[in-house]
Amino acid sequence: MERPIFQAIGSPAEELDTPALVVDLGIMEQNIAVLHNAIGGSDGGSSAGRVSVRPHVSCHGCPEIVQFQLSAAGSTGGVAVSSLAEAEAFAAAGEDTAADNGAASPSGAIDDILIAGRVITSAKISRLVDLAGRITLSVAVDNPRNVQDLSEAAQAAGATLGVLVDMDAGYGFGGVASVQDAVVLAQTVAGAPGLTFEGIMTYEGPLPITDRAELEAETRRRLQPILDTRGALEQAGIEVSKVSAGSTYNYDIVCQLAGITEVQAGVYPLMDMETRRIRPELQPAASVLATVISHPVAGRAVVDAGHKTTGPDFGVPVLEAFEGAVASRFSAEHGILDLEGPATDQLMPNDKVHLVPYNLALCVNQYDYIRAVRDGKLVGYWRVSGRGQLG
Repeated sequence: MERPIFQAIGSPAEELDTPALVVDLGIMEQNIAVLHNAIGGSDGGSSAGRVSVRPHVSCHGCPEIVQFQLSAAGSTGGVAVSSLAEAEAFAAAGEDTAADNGAASPSGAIDDILIAGRVITSAKISRLVDLAGRITLSVAVDNPRNVQDLSEAAQAAGATLGVLVDMDAGYGFGGVASVQDAVVLAQTVAGAPGLTFEGIMTYEGPLPITDRAELEAETRRRLQPILDTRGALEQAGIEVSKVSAGSTYNYDIVCQLAGITEVQAGVYPLMDMETRRIRPELQPAASVLATVISHPVAGRAVVDAGHKTTGPDFGVPVLEAFEGAVASRFSAEHGILDLEGPATDQLMPNDKVHLVPYNLALCVNQYDYIRAVRDGKLVGYWRVSGRGQLG
């Protein structure tokens, strides 16, 4: 567990104890506005005639950030998560954000949640139906045995569960494989007591495609079976109220596809270097603040942030604002900065640096708290309630 030194509200950000996960609220708000305004003004041909944003909040895990997302234009009013434990954590935290953050963010219940992952075991299903008695809860399914188990548990508890059929759009991490399979499973859900068929969802997977035409073509290719499934279901007399797809990678493409009703964008409020290559209009709001602890030779400096605080499994973080300095390698506890040119005379012990994570979710999962900063001043310590909520 992280044991931060809690400094006073209003403290300069550069004086925070390190290593620390810092979020610039001004940049975060700008990112949210850019994506929500782009999607909120689009017409995807849904029954309501407009596409909404359902933030997938597992990547930041922070209820205070959720409040900004839910307050933005074009929000569905609900969120998506990966696990039941995350759903429980966000539902419990929603009412407490105003008390915890010194009114630094909007506040309110988080009471409309889609669990995009599977809920399979009997113990988890029991928790699921209990939560469904308190909030608006939906879950994704991709096999009939799970549908039967959910139906039996919902009936026994006197609860009603919303259900979406998950389709594989090429990522290979679950979901039914064909239009026909999706129709059959949707019919099974529609006929199951205690369950309400709401629609279909998918995740296309990471799309690290920098060429715009290629990204659009690949997005359309992956999502066409999902759109075909909506048509097949409606021809079979099954109402489809939700078609949930997309991500930060392709949000502005997905929201223009006729038949999509909501976009499950995730990393956009805080961003990371992995996604910024594709979406340069969204700026990094999250960084790991670190302290230089050694400058043993002209060409090297060492900081107090390593694997345990930056999560560099998919790629190393990027050092901000120092020409000639590059974050090159990390041990468990420390990071190595390679220096050349003017940087060899900079970055001395006690200096602070910002490291932008390559992959946001892996980095955030190292912390119990986000240090929320506005105009260079600390405005609050926000708990990462989703951290470790895997079951």
